[in-house]
Amino acid sequence: MRNRIAANPAAFPFDAKKAAEVAAFFLLKARERDASITVLKLMKLMYLAERKSYQQYGAPIVGDDLFSMPHGPVLSNTLNLINSAPEERQGGDHWDALIAERDSGKYMCLQPDARINSTDDLLQLSDADVEILELVWYEFGNFSAHKLRDYTHDHANCPEWEDPNGSSIPISMNVMLESMGYSPDAIQVICSNLQQMASTSAILKPQVVF
Repeated sequence: MRNRIAANPAAFPFDAKKAAEVAAFFLLKARERDASITVLKLMKLMYLAERKSYQQYGAPIVGDDLFSMPHGPVLSNTLNLINSAPEERQGGDHWDALIAERDSGKYMCLQPDARINSTDDLLQLSDADVEILELVWYEFGNFSAHKLRDYTHDHANCPEWEDPNGSSIPISMNVMLESMGYSPDAIQVICSNLQQMASTSAILKPQVVF
């Protein structure tokens, strides 16, 4: 079984379907260039997209838990989707439909029978989400995995990351938003909004009755 990283309670509920489509977006972009994407590069691109969404809108795309790890900051639930065997994934049906298993390799690719020919087929993503993803791909799509790792290690770019010395450290929402220059009052408003959205999501989530 591949290693999993521990979950950290998030202010916003994780959306596994959107995580799958964000991954598929970048894999589609790479396919258009006849290029490949490693796990490391995909995770860095997805993290930078989540970060840019917080920076521009004060809200996430996928609502993942954020952690500092040795190779830089990561989206923990998404990394668990990548690293887990299919039978171990929580809410990973959409992921399995779009993203192929990487076995023991380091490269990610789309499912051969996934019915997505362009980013227009990714229906879980809003126009604002796609705009963010396009910006991230335009800026970082040509970066190698190691160049992206170095970029996210640089505190001028991702000051929220701290060296976990071989382990992992949760990145709090306060630290993330402070790193982007939000004022304490703005951070309080954003966190309150995220908590309200999380509560609404929990209320609307279908209940399973046995």
